[in-house]
Amino acid sequence: MHLLSWLRWYKKPEYRDIKEYSTAVSSGRRSLSPDGRKTSIPSQLALDRILQNKTCSPMSLYDFYMYLKHIEFSEENLEFYIWFKNFEATWAKIASTESFSVGEKDDASFESAPESTTSSTGKLHNLPSTIDVSGFSCDAGTAENTLGRISQLIASDSMCSGNKCSPSFANRVKSFVGNTESPSKPSQTYGTLMNSGSGLRAELDTVIKTFLLPGSEKELNIPPAMRERALYNLQTSSDPAHFQPIANHVYQLLRNCSHRNFVRLGVSNGTFETLCVATTLGIVLTIAGFMCVLLRACTPHIGAHSRWEAFAPWPMWWLGLSLILSGLRGSCFFLLLFTRRQPLPWERFDDSGSVRSERKGLLRLLSRLMIFDRKLTVKDANLRRLQHKIVIQSLIGGSIFASAGVLLFIFLPVWRETVKH
Repeated sequence: MHLLSWLRWYKKPEYRDIKEYSTAVSSGRRSLSPDGRKTSIPSQLALDRILQNKTCSPMSLYDFYMYLKHIEFSEENLEFYIWFKNFEATWAKIASTESFSVGEKDDASFESAPESTTSSTGKLHNLPSTIDVSGFSCDAGTAENTLGRISQLIASDSMCSGNKCSPSFANRVKSFVGNTESPSKPSQTYGTLMNSGSGLRAELDTVIKTFLLPGSEKELNIPPAMRERALYNLQTSSDPAHFQPIANHVYQLLRNCSHRNFVRLGVSNGTFETLCVATTLGIVLTIAGFMCVLLRACTPHIGAHSRWEAFAPWPMWWLGLSLILSGLRGSCFFLLLFTRRQPLPWERFDDSGSVRSERKGLLRLLSRLMIFDRKLTVKDANLRRLQHKIVIQSLIGGSIFASAGVLLFIFLPVWRETVKH
């Protein structure tokens, strides 16, 4: 099986615009389900592993968030999904504690989802034409606390340190839910705050106001019917089941668009400029190989050289096409020689969202070339394995092309052995 995975040709995932895709889904012009095309994304770099924080830089959960924030501008999808999994775990913990009495369960803020309204595909029955959203209010402190916890769950400490990755997302959620001690940080006050119905409801109202209400700061691009059903049910209930259809929708957007685009860029170990230079060098070497064999065959005249000189351009064809195949799939052979990579697009932004480099024009272009740009280590072992696979496959493809070129020219009637005297 391991050998078969190396023989399977890697192809970069096709780019998919998430705004066009999500708008088409929300308007009903297309289905949310995958389009059926198989992608060559390795299972070790799958979305679920990234969300569970089982991958390392530059494919970590934090890297994925920075990509969504600075490149795709759709970070609200990941923030909402992370919050939902956290909220779901909190709800399960509260529901299982002895302090969560029957009387509390009967309270409107803890009411379970009505069976007739939990379906994400059912029609809207008996819903008012307009939903009163004035009840979804929250104070600034609660909003800051909630968003702060979301940020901490996907903060930079999610990245690898040395050869070890930080705890999985599930363990990080447990630490947020179970910690009820020092109130000095938002994460440390979470357990205490959520032990009361008012705290849970305040958190829920914050998320509704931030992600669900039309025109909100981080409004999710979801079908209107799905939004209206959730808002209607959440007026009288805090059950996470009301969020489940939205979370499923957001997950599919992450899986079908954002993740494949993220892997498409993340597999690259060089900048666009570096890959262009390497690919151009490959084209030059390939053309030089053809020029070499033609010159040897025709100068000073046809039949002047032995047919074995058709092997002269083999190294140029081999290396040239290898560079082309490697560059087209996002890897630079020369960087892989040292197991290094250049900063990816989202790594060129700092926490304030400003680009680190202020150079412009030709200086900025030159600074992004391999010989000038800073080099980073590829920490994720599975990504390193994939990049090595790309280069090895490219080298094999280059050798096949070079051998085919030699066979093509060696039998042509232009050599001493093939020219009739």
